[in-house]
Amino acid sequence: MSRLTVYLGTEIVGELALKDNGNIQFCYDDEYAGPAISHALPKQSEAHPHSTCLAVFGGLLLEGEGRETVARKLGISVHNTYALLHELGGDCAGAIALVDADYEMPGEPERRLISPEDLDKTIRELPERPLAADAEAGARLSLAGAQPKLPVIIEEGEISLPLNLATATTHIIKPEPATFPGLVDNEAFCMRLAQRIGLPVASVSKFTTISGMPCLLIDRYDRDPTADPIRRLHQEDFCQALGHPSERKYQDEGGPSASQAVALLRAASAVPAQDLPTFWRALVFNWLIGNCDAHAKNYSLLYDAGAPTLAPLYDLVSTTIYDSLKRRMAMTIDGARTIGEVDAVAWDKLANELGFSRRFADSARSEIAGRAVAEARTLIEEETHSNEAAHEVLAGILKRSR
Repeated sequence: MSRLTVYLGTEIVGELALKDNGNIQFCYDDEYAGPAISHALPKQSEAHPHSTCLAVFGGLLLEGEGRETVARKLGISVHNTYALLHELGGDCAGAIALVDADYEMPGEPERRLISPEDLDKTIRELPERPLAADAEAGARLSLAGAQPKLPVIIEEGEISLPLNLATATTHIIKPEPATFPGLVDNEAFCMRLAQRIGLPVASVSKFTTISGMPCLLIDRYDRDPTADPIRRLHQEDFCQALGHPSERKYQDEGGPSASQAVALLRAASAVPAQDLPTFWRALVFNWLIGNCDAHAKNYSLLYDAGAPTLAPLYDLVSTTIYDSLKRRMAMTIDGARTIGEVDAVAWDKLANELGFSRRFADSARSEIAGRAVAEARTLIEEETHSNEAAHEVLAGILKRSR
């Protein structure tokens, strides 16, 4: 069997093996004394099976066209999860790294400064070279999701790319796709609005490349930039934690529901009394801004100090301002499948199903709606957010808040 050594930070936790029949399995190292690396992979002496490994480790990889493109670029079958992890598993979301069994981890970080001209070129080539994938590159990078993105290191205003696996990236650059004009303005407004009303979110800012490409710059919450060298913080999204493969992230396609997400937080969170209300508020906020794409891979657990907590929110964007996108909810609100079907009765039934009191659920909904309207009206007056996309998001918020 072919094997990859699985690291959590700098510690070996086990092996991911490719069996002769093409299936993969994961087994913890006998000497590993740390916590389980996934809610779906409890510590045990027996190997974890193929289906769970696909969900947890396969969930570290790109999805959709990005996965197809990077597989083609690297000369690998798009369905060969093990081979893709072998090529791209060195620097993933969180603290997991997958390397050859005989690979010796480098001791010192190495990076390469990138000029504004080269950065612009690299970003523009992302659709054809996702994550700047290069068969000869020194570092192997992987981030989940379908949208093109580039992990980078930013220190003292300088942008660099990692050259080895000891070098943790600190930020993610998401360029605006031509098919969704205004997406950077849209996401920046929604993320900032969520922060304004007290939701925990990843920090973001906007910038434009030298050729005029709009981009969103995201601070990685799964990194500790105060440590030297930069420390990776472990995390996993709800699909991974619940053992659902990435292709089943939508509830209508067999993916996790709000009820399953709440059950996960009750079972896994170190502070469920804090995380459960936050998750409810996040559900309300995503509905309010018109985000029909708030699926289970857009919620995560962060393992900063042992037992996990709900990670800062990310990928908050209004999908309803684009006529080409469906209005079907990624997670239904008590069976309401489209955003237009969601009403007060649906919210009341969902609150009851999730075990929230009617008093809390109603109060939180009213609070979120009121604060979102007030803060959005203030935020849109700022030069950074005075744009067409933000005005369309605000119009949707006003409509749904009524």
